[in-house]
Order: sequence, then C-alpha cells, then structure tokens
Amino acid sequence: MKFFCFSLLLICQIAFAQEHKKGFGLSEKKGFGASYLDSLNVSWYYNWDLESKIITKIEFVPMIFSLKKVNALKQYKILLAFNEPDHPKQANISSIEANEKWNKIATKTNKIGSPAIAGNLLKGSNWLDKFILSNPKIDFICVHWYKGCNPEKFISDMKNIIQKYQKPIWITEFAPQTASSSQKEPNKFKQDEINQFVSIVCNWMNLEPMVYRYAWHDSKIGNTALFDSNGNLTETGKCYAKIK
Repeated sequence: MKFFCFSLLLICQIAFAQEHKKGFGLSEKKGFGASYLDSLNVSWYYNWDLESKIITKIEFVPMIFSLKKVNALKQYKILLAFNEPDHPKQANISSIEANEKWNKIATKTNKIGSPAIAGNLLKGSNWLDKFILSNPKIDFICVHWYKGCNPEKFISDMKNIIQKYQKPIWITEFAPQTASSSQKEPNKFKQDEINQFVSIVCNWMNLEPMVYRYAWHDSKIGNTALFDSNGNLTETGKCYAKIK
C-alpha cells in the first residue's frame, strides 16, 4: 500500500513537471491586457485580485489579496492567498488574523496556496512559520524571491524551501531585483547576466517536479523589465518568452 501511494505521488509530480508552468503577474489595472500574455507565451496568469476582465483562453488564477475581500469569495479550483501579509504596504495582516479567517477561505477552493511573504522563508520564526503552527490547510507554498542574478543561489533556496516545508512550491514573484530597486538602479545587472539567469532557473524549474508554477515579476523599468513603455518586449521579455 505504501509503495502504491508513493508511486501515485511520483506520477502526479511527473505530470506537474511536464505541465507548462510559466506564468505572469499581470498589472491589469495599469492597462496590461491579453496581448501581453500572448507575447510572453505563458499558460497562466494572476492579477492580485479575485477576478479578471481580460478575454483570453489563458488560465486565470485568482488571489484574495487581503482580508478585505473575504466576503466576496466564490468557489474556485485554485486560489492564491494574501500577498505579503508581513509588509505594511501590502496585505499587512498578522498571522493570528490570517488564521482566524483561513478555514472560511480554504473551504472556497479545491487547492490553496500559502500566503506569499515578503520576508525570507529560510529565516527562522518568519511570518509563515508562525502561521502554520495551527496546521492550516495549505496545498503548496508561494514564494517571492529577489536576491540577484546568481542562478545557483536561486536553485539552492528553492530546494531548501521545499525541504523545509515538505510541500510543492509556486514561485509567484521572482526577479533579480524588486520594482523599487529597479527604479533606483535600472542597470544594476547586465543583460547577459539576466538572460543567463532566466535561462538556467526557468529550465531547472520546468524539470523540477516540486516546482508546480512560476511567474517573473515585471519591474516595469530597467533591465529586468519585460516590456518597454510602448508595450513591446524588452530583451529580458524576449528571453522569458522563449522559455517553453
């Protein structure tokens, strides 16, 4: 029986590994539309909200950004929950508040991702560690990562996160630098560094069974941006678009 369960889990992981994982966090309120998704060749997207107005065949994954929309929840196949609850300018929710509402949220979806924290998941006693003490239903861990252009560092961190939480992961935001960092230092990383980073980490994620999905975070300015001011793909955008 144990062998059967292990084999079934392995088959499921292989199926996810073969699935097209690449996605995009779309700033729909800032005018990004279906053409942006098409140009990036992605299979899914999210917009930090529960609904999307974009007409497309590409899968939309809803997110309950904060506690403000708990009463607006419907029924979902997959749900992302709480964007950076440990950040005062994002969801800004205590782990206690999140736990109080979690059961109500989790009953509204077949699969639910963990809150994606701004802090370091590998640092002890972070927001998520406190949140999971009550053993809430979580089907996968959502990860944000902005730690430079070293692909080995990225891969090592993802492996350690998987090992720590013993769950599959979605990297819902990742890039060498945040949007605010890109505004201050738009040319911090050379284009060839970024291209190499994109190629190595995305190909690794596509092959890693415990990485279910991922989405590059568009800084909208500088070398890590996916689109220029006219909505055309940058060199980084073209590199990400080529990933299968």
